[in-house]
Amino acid sequence: MTRDSNSESRFGIQTGHHRKEWRHNTSGRCPETVSYNVVRNADATGAPLASNRLRERPAQNLALGLLAMSLVWIGPMLACGSFQPRPTPTRELPVAATAQETPVPDLPTPTVAPPTAPSPTQTAVPSPTPTVFVRNPLTIGEPARITVPGGLNVREQPTVRSPAVTLLAQGKRIIVLEGPVSSDGYIWWKVDDNQGTVGWVAGGQGIDDWISPNVGEVRPIDRSPIIGDQVIVTLNGELTVRALPGVGSTIVARARTNQTFTVVAGPQAADGYFWYQIRSDDGEVEGWAADGREGERWLSPLE
Repeated sequence: MTRDSNSESRFGIQTGHHRKEWRHNTSGRCPETVSYNVVRNADATGAPLASNRLRERPAQNLALGLLAMSLVWIGPMLACGSFQPRPTPTRELPVAATAQETPVPDLPTPTVAPPTAPSPTQTAVPSPTPTVFVRNPLTIGEPARITVPGGLNVREQPTVRSPAVTLLAQGKRIIVLEGPVSSDGYIWWKVDDNQGTVGWVAGGQGIDDWISPNVGEVRPIDRSPIIGDQVIVTLNGELTVRALPGVGSTIVARARTNQTFTVVAGPQAADGYFWYQIRSDDGEVEGWAADGREGERWLSPLE
């Protein structure tokens, strides 16, 4: 078989072997292989040289093959690293620093004080009432009689600055409750007038006695009667006793001077007078009589 030298000299003898290369993929993945034929041209005139080269080619091919295999294995490892799976890095979370606990000091156990005995209650001792010298002292709880002309004022407290409650007339019989108390230059006694009034009266200035413990016999006094009083007719003449209060009422009797009666009702105001219903001790006379007019007492209580 003849060969066209021209064609051979122009294109050369196409000889070669199949070759693989590893190329890196730009995507970062593992390399891919590319195969192509290595073409070598041999000059037709240099056939002996080509034969020599053919004898040397197996050794070269072996070295190149080993180099290629080394590149095949080392290249991907250099590019992508080892094929062994890489451990997933674990992100260590910061550990919060443990807050240091503030040491609490041991508090001492409170000592309970033993109960103390209550102090004895001190009773206030009233200051002693100064002794008042009275020439003619009165007896507490016993009756006495007003002897000063014009009578005595009854006051709420034993002082002339206290308001007066009422006036006790001369001859009025009273009951002594407390005293004596010295104030404002007077000797004071607390008394009851037997008509519901209780207060302080001046018994004198240390020399004169305005209240006497000597009650004596019952006597008429200048005051208005109250129910239950024993009264005496002090009118000079006869006192008219009527069936009803009023000067127009029927006359039932006429009472004489110093005749005594008991007051059973009254007073009733009529025709300018105060009327009291009186009854005699024997019960024969009973009716209404006026007690007086213009400061003149016709019916006076006996004390």
